[in-house]
This record gives sequence, structure tokens and C-alpha cells, in this order.
Amino acid sequence: MADTPHSPPGLPVVDSALRFGSDPIRYLTAVQEAYGGQYPLVQVDPVAGPTVNVVLDAGLVHEILGDRERFTRPNLGPQAQRRNGLLASDGELWEQQRAVLQPQFVGERLASYAETTGDAVEALLTGWPADAELDLWAETSALAMQVISRTLFSRDVSRAQSDTIHEAMQDLGEELSFSPLSAVLPRSLQPGPSDAFERANEEIDAFAEEIVEWHLRQEDPPRDLLGALIEAKRDPSIELSENELLDQTALFVTGGHETTALTITYAFYWLSQRPELRERVRAEARSVLDGDRPGWADLPDLRVTERVIRETLRLTPAAWNVTRTARRPVRLRGYGIDEGELLLASPYAHGRDSQMWDDPTAFRPERWGPDGTATRARDAYFPFGSGPRSCIGRQLALTEAQFALAHVLQRYDVEVLTEEFDFRPGVTLQPTDPVRARVAEL
Repeated sequence: MADTPHSPPGLPVVDSALRFGSDPIRYLTAVQEAYGGQYPLVQVDPVAGPTVNVVLDAGLVHEILGDRERFTRPNLGPQAQRRNGLLASDGELWEQQRAVLQPQFVGERLASYAETTGDAVEALLTGWPADAELDLWAETSALAMQVISRTLFSRDVSRAQSDTIHEAMQDLGEELSFSPLSAVLPRSLQPGPSDAFERANEEIDAFAEEIVEWHLRQEDPPRDLLGALIEAKRDPSIELSENELLDQTALFVTGGHETTALTITYAFYWLSQRPELRERVRAEARSVLDGDRPGWADLPDLRVTERVIRETLRLTPAAWNVTRTARRPVRLRGYGIDEGELLLASPYAHGRDSQMWDDPTAFRPERWGPDGTATRARDAYFPFGSGPRSCIGRQLALTEAQFALAHVLQRYDVEVLTEEFDFRPGVTLQPTDPVRARVAEL
């Protein structure tokens, strides 16, 4: 198709592909900054696989993500093809899944989830020493696992189980991270899944199977996410996948907990860069909560805490990229996109675009206040995606992150000792190493 998008300069094809595969975060951020004001999208031709179009215009991002007729979510890599949960499904199956699951994330459900989150944070803190150094990412992962397990599956999870899943997610993240070889070698020549990758999936499957089997043994299953799916599978008018219960459980156990755990971890990191702001969050928490665990009614009053989470998601979104595939040849802003071409938009790169944000690399939660400047850049902010396939658990994740930050800081001082992160950009934006932090009871 004629009128193809502009390609960034460099050695033909291989240079761009190697730079993209070696450090996709830095590459996408640089492309966004250099070409965001000139082109709505640019094209990166890999040596193997489909053509990749990086979407630079924020308005076009929302147009693409909102158009299920012309664009679909690609089923990329061995992990996505392994399960057919809400993230990987498409068409009528996705619509059925979304309709069944959506009621679990609205209204009174969210209020009850907020109470559960408060209880889970309190339980986490009872296990913390008065003064020690610990792996903050492992701690927030355990918290997020407990919240997901209690709210969506009506089950408690042990610390040993949480640690097992946390380690499995790191193994998956390492396997699925970008690399120069993955950018230039055809899939047939790339190495297959490693033993660590297979073991990680076995651990996740075993955990999900235990939860599913427990629900199936109940004469009257809990009215939770799995209970809703069990009831739906009994309805002949609703067609779900054969492995629906296992797929959805594995999806929410992994993606549902890790993104929130990373958001909380990164929020503590940014507050460690601005200790005076950490004190403001603590003062707000003590004023609103008065030593108690947070509840649903407290949420609107934790304004400073909310802005900290919003800013954390701008600078370090756990879901650092979103992709779509063209279902058929289409035209976007005058450019031709062939069927099967990929369209990639990075919330990380858009969140640091100097044409959209004032002082874009600075952590400034005040930009989200009534007198801030975030409003004019609202299209460039999409940490939960956009359109009909935006994250179904958005409000649960935001509530959990706010409550964790407020409740922890009214009881503990938390200083992240890591000065700068090395990221492993795979399915999520993971740090490459444990996140060491000093915690001290106040």
C-alpha cells in the first residue's frame, strides 16, 4: 500500500530493529520526543515478523484503541497463546467474557473490595519488623496477591504461595523481555521456551487449578469472579471457552496482581526522591485515617495520595505498551497500513513527551491538582489503555494503591534505597533486581 509512514533514520532496517530490541523504553521515548510533533506515527521495519508502527499522536492512540472493527489485540508470544483469558480473547468470546466479569468491578463490589484491601494492608504490616531492610517489590507483591485472592476468589493466600508466584512472574518477565535477537530473528530461529519459563507456568497453573477445584467442590460457590463464571458456563445461551475457569483465574492471578504491586513499589520510590512530599502523604493519611485502616468512605479525602499514584502511573506505568493489529488494510491520517501490521503505543513514552507535559521527567503530583497542567495532556495519559478493552480492574487497582500508600506511611517510614532502576520491559515494566528499602516503624 502506498503512502507508508515515515521511518526514523539509521542503518536500513537492522539498525532500528536492534535499537528497538536492545532498549525499547529508551528507543520509544526518543522517537516520541523527536517525531511526536511532526508525524502521527512512524514505522519500524523489523528484519522478521510484522511491520511495527509506533503511534505518536495521542488522539490517534485513542482512535485505534477504541476501534474494534478495524483493529484487534494481537496474540503475540508463547505466553499469550497459552491461555485464552480476557486479555487474549477476541470477538464474541471476548464480549461474553467481559459481560460476565464486568459486574464484579462496579458498585457495591468495589466498596467491599476497598474494605478487603484495608484488611490486607493491616495484615501485611503486622509482619513487618520495627526497623529493617527488605525487598519492597516482594512485599507489595504479597499484598496484591492477597487482595486479588480474597476479592476475586474468596480465598486467603499464604506468604509462601505469594513468593512462589512472585518468583514465577520474574522468570516469565525475563523470558518475555525484549532482546536484539527477538527483533531480528524470525520466530522459527528463536530459542523455544526455557525450563524456567515452563516451571513458572506450571506454578501458576497449579495455583489456579487449586482455586478452581475448590470452587467446583462447593455446593453453593461464593458470589465472586469464579462463581460468576461457573454460573455463566451453566447457561446454554452463553458460550465461553473450554478452559475458561483456569484461563481467567491464571490471568487475574498474574496480570491483576503484578501491575498493582509494581505501581505501589514505584510510588514509594518516587516519594523517596521527594521526602517532603512523602511527609505530605503521611500527614494526609493521619488526618483522614487517624490510625485506622482505610475504607471506601475515605477514598475521596486521600487527594494528595491519589495524585501521587496518578503521577507514578505517568512516569512508570507497569503496562508500558499497548499493541493492536490491523484486521484489514486501513488508512490512518493519510498513511496506509496493511493487514497484519502492528500498531504500538507506549504510555511510558507518551507520559514523558515534552510537547504534552511541563517538565516531563520530574515527579510532580501537583500537576494533577485543580491548578495543575495535566488536563491539557489528558490524551497522552493512558496507563490502563483506552476504549472498550481498557483495564477492567482499573478502579480496584487505583484503590488498592492509594490505600497501601496511605496506610503504610501513617505507620512506617519507607525509604527506597535504589537510586535508579534498570527496567526489564516485557509484559510489564519490571525492575531487573529486588527493590531494597528501609522500613522503620514510627
